[in-house]
Amino acid sequence: MLGKIWDYLRKNHFAMMAVCCALPVVVLLALRLAGIEGWWIYPLALFICVGSHAAIMLFGGEKKCH
Repeated sequence: MLGKIWDYLRKNHFAMMAVCCALPVVVLLALRLAGIEGWWIYPLALFICVGSHAAIMLFGGEKKCH
């Protein structure tokens, strides 16, 4: 099943970008709901955002990110 999802994301640039942009938001919300707070949360979200976009450029499918 995970293979099917990965194949779909590799072929659909919009879906891949949506996942990468939603990932930091999900991490922020999960940490907040778990009661974890601190100044380091926002740099972590920025790192996740940049890292996920770098992963798209390296492992992207037929259409490259930027």
